[in-house]
Amino acid sequence: MNYDEDLATALKQVAADLPVGPAPVDRVVRLGQRMRRRRQATLSTALAAAVLIPASAVAAVSLGSSGSGTPTIPAASTAASAQVQVVGSGEKVALSPATTMWLTGQGLNVVAPKSSGTDKPDVMRVADVVPGKVSTTARGDASGVLWSGIYRGPVTATTKVIIKLGARTLQAKVVTLAGKPGWGAYYAFDAKGMADVKPSITVQGADGTILASLTKPAQK
Repeated sequence: MNYDEDLATALKQVAADLPVGPAPVDRVVRLGQRMRRRRQATLSTALAAAVLIPASAVAAVSLGSSGSGTPTIPAASTAASAQVQVVGSGEKVALSPATTMWLTGQGLNVVAPKSSGTDKPDVMRVADVVPGKVSTTARGDASGVLWSGIYRGPVTATTKVIIKLGARTLQAKVVTLAGKPGWGAYYAFDAKGMADVKPSITVQGADGTILASLTKPAQK
């Protein structure tokens, strides 16, 4: 008998002396159930995270790239604000190759072609306009008529100035100084108009409310 056979015989004798008990079936089953529940819980957590991540991403996009929480401006607001131009005092706005306007703290200045050839600006003073009212003036030549004036009241990005000339309607461009000066100017060029036409002018808010109106012969 060699060494391997001696070892095998010794192991058999030791095994024969060990007590034999019942197989731990219940313990094995309980352990398997516990492992299955843990695996299901882990899978549910992973699925919940997969659903929440896109929702968080959408929320972050809706706040804007700056992270300031400011919502994106709707297209309608952008279109409305395009009707109002904010300028600095003395900043010139070219209305045509030969016509320029600018605002100061005192009022509206317009340089338009004149038969006399002078380029001295026509000045409309804010102090001459009653609060809550609108004024107008017209300058015409062979190319058409420039309507301009002052509305003395709060101007916002949605303020509109509508000029009715008989059956025709013009929407003027509104210009105001930075800050809250409490007034604004407007202008509109009418290539088909005449300076002696009697205009009807209304200043409107965002919801169409009439803030001021004027019906009078234009000043020449």
